[in-house]
Amino acid sequence: MTVADQELITRITTLVVDALAKHTDPHRVVLGVSNRHVHLSPEDFATLFGSGEPTVKAWVVQHGEFAADQVVTIEGPRGRMEKVRVMGPCRRQSQVELSATDCRALGINAPVTQSGYLDEAAPITIIGPEGRVDLEHAAIIAARHIHLGPGDAEALGVKDQQLVKVRFEGERGGVLDNVICRVKDNFTSEVHLDTDEANAVMGRTGDIVTVLVEEE
Repeated sequence: MTVADQELITRITTLVVDALAKHTDPHRVVLGVSNRHVHLSPEDFATLFGSGEPTVKAWVVQHGEFAADQVVTIEGPRGRMEKVRVMGPCRRQSQVELSATDCRALGINAPVTQSGYLDEAAPITIIGPEGRVDLEHAAIIAARHIHLGPGDAEALGVKDQQLVKVRFEGERGGVLDNVICRVKDNFTSEVHLDTDEANAVMGRTGDIVTVLVEEE
């Protein structure tokens, strides 16, 4: 069995578990834990890699998105991190998603904000095999959020940008506040945390968590 086959099986298993959980209770949603990663614009990808576009290493849960074969080095005032995964496909604007621990190690003061909200994002340098880009507004700590399709949001009784809580089971379980509901036609239900947040509650990708919605 190839690596690609294994990745496909993992993705299908995650989707099936998610579907089964939603069938019994829409509040039960699969967890996805995001390590540090980079989204690149087509122009920055060309600068870093010479030509072409990101190629698929493994598909992720969200439709059309994937972890790419390509990796880069990211650099801040106090250090650098190598082999940081590029995510595909390319986006309009380059973005580096880090944990708070990563930011301290790199010497970066990145804001906690939603993906794509880069006006206040921190400066960072990205280095590839063919070049480098010095970005003024690219580094963020992604705000914890939950992806929802319109039907999933309706079943939960929530709207886009509404804040909910998420409960985690287990020995170090707990409840995280201020989880942003992000509703879009092609989204699959999935709670997204970074590694700092997931480690605090011992959460792992594929866990089933409970979304708590307060009545307004």
